Amino acid sequence: MMPTPIAFKTGELDPFDDTPEEARDSYIKVGYATNRQPFGSRDARFYTRNFDEDLRLGVATVQIGDGDMSWEEVRQISLNNSRKDETLLTLANAEEIATLDVDESLDTLSPDMQQLMTELNKFIDRSALQDITIYVHGANNTFARTAKQAAQFRHFTGRQAIIILYSWPSAESIVRYGTDIRNIRQTVPSFVRFIRLMAKHSTARKINILAYSAGATLTTEGLALLAEDTSITDRKAYKASLRLGAVYFAAPDTDFDDWVDQYRDYQDIVDTVTITINPNDAVLGIAQEDRRWKAYGGQEEYLEGTTTKSRLGRPDIDDISKEDADWLIEQSQNDLLDIIDIDPSTIPGLGKGDHDFWYSSPWVSTDALLDINLHISPAERGLVERIGEHGGRIWHFPPDYEQRVIQALTKLNKEYERLRH
Repeated sequence: MMPTPIAFKTGELDPFDDTPEEARDSYIKVGYATNRQPFGSRDARFYTRNFDEDLRLGVATVQIGDGDMSWEEVRQISLNNSRKDETLLTLANAEEIATLDVDESLDTLSPDMQQLMTELNKFIDRSALQDITIYVHGANNTFARTAKQAAQFRHFTGRQAIIILYSWPSAESIVRYGTDIRNIRQTVPSFVRFIRLMAKHSTARKINILAYSAGATLTTEGLALLAEDTSITDRKAYKASLRLGAVYFAAPDTDFDDWVDQYRDYQDIVDTVTITINPNDAVLGIAQEDRRWKAYGGQEEYLEGTTTKSRLGRPDIDDISKEDADWLIEQSQNDLLDIIDIDPSTIPGLGKGDHDFWYSSPWVSTDALLDINLHISPAERGLVERIGEHGGRIWHFPPDYEQRVIQALTKLNKEYERLRH
């Protein structure tokens, strides 16, 4: 299991106080959508690393430990980090409920898909948060591993957030990074159809996206494709139809210069964008070198003379023009784009080259949970701003972050109780 988010470690705040009775067990359920090819029966699916144009939706069940723990045992392990090293998560089952064929209309759904959306909307209506959060995983990942990551995010919201894993067909090998990038780009139309499906047929207040590592490429290219739609000429009305809320890029592995152009296109159809940056991220350093390799015709081809591109999560300002740099610096000073410096010298337990900090660091996981689920500003989440050397606004975790975030959440809880009564 991932370490307990710092906001919950002291015991002052317990996310499980309001966990629905039916969710108080050793199993965590998350929705999923995938364009991986399936294997096995629909009620016990296995998803391969092969690409499929059709979109398959269902429910994944992740088991904590042996599955026989009491709810109180699960709660204590989750809050106190006790027996964390001994507690394994397992994908117990993946039940495929409906398929959206590549050429199927979104206007009239099949009976299976209509039933799935009806059940999903029932969950949304009962949820305290009323949002959907889509988790888009990184490269070199299996369906099972990413389901467990998505499940933990849901678990630490007191099992109240509705999380849907989008599982694209990773080659599941660190040496096939180029294949993963090719599969991501082929997946973009399917990912966009999934967002449109949720926007058109779900009752979610907001549709949020947590994009980790190479999942940032799928996310940003998908959002850029959505931004090209001119069927609704009124952009405010188009944004309202999509209901895209918080987009959180965790250690984003996507071309920095391309992202600037794409963000310029889609900034007006999302509420907020957050980027977490670790200038020493070791995985992104390797990924930058691997940009010399390009998947072409199913083969890995070395391109002589190509230059590396810095990654969004480890950006080099010299990779973009002065005009783009000035524009990006200006954007960082408003409330729509937040850049967070992940500094290992100030965040306890964080290694210099860490890449998986969004769930391995109790401080960063807390910030991701608050940003995506509560839609509050970095200052309200306990972060502190500073001006970078190029003039952009950058947020960072202060030494007293633990105290700040607990104070912030205590204040929010009191305000919530006041409004309820």
